[in-house]
Amino acid sequence: MINRFTEIEKVMSSDLVLMDIKTDESAQMIRIIIDSERPVTLSDTTGLMKLINNDESLQTLFPDTHRIEISSPGMGAELKQPFQYRKNVGRTLEIKVVQDGKYIKRLGTLLEVMDTGILFQEDEESYSIEFDAIKSAKIKITFN
Repeated sequence: MINRFTEIEKVMSSDLVLMDIKTDESAQMIRIIIDSERPVTLSDTTGLMKLINNDESLQTLFPDTHRIEISSPGMGAELKQPFQYRKNVGRTLEIKVVQDGKYIKRLGTLLEVMDTGILFQEDEESYSIEFDAIKSAKIKITFN
């Protein structure tokens, strides 16, 4: 079977990252999630849609009865890739980490992103947290 991920990645702009493909059979919809180090624009999503619609080999990957939606992850989505952390330095994050075999929830500011992890400030303390120890991380929207 042809891998949808691989085939879509082949036609995408090199600065875009294919994050996920979700199928909702009840709504007959396929959602393609893309992201980038820079903000994802309407031009990015419509451009990819045109590529999919105009490429016969890609059209065969999607049933005619399904609608295709292309979007970026959005504010409530989990951060999964290091570049997603980098573009959110200075923001408030809620992260769940594994520490001593237990899940701990932390709320604080993302200070820095390194090759293997992040520097995170909670209250007045800073922590270095390895990416492998992070089980989930989400941006917390704050209103000042």
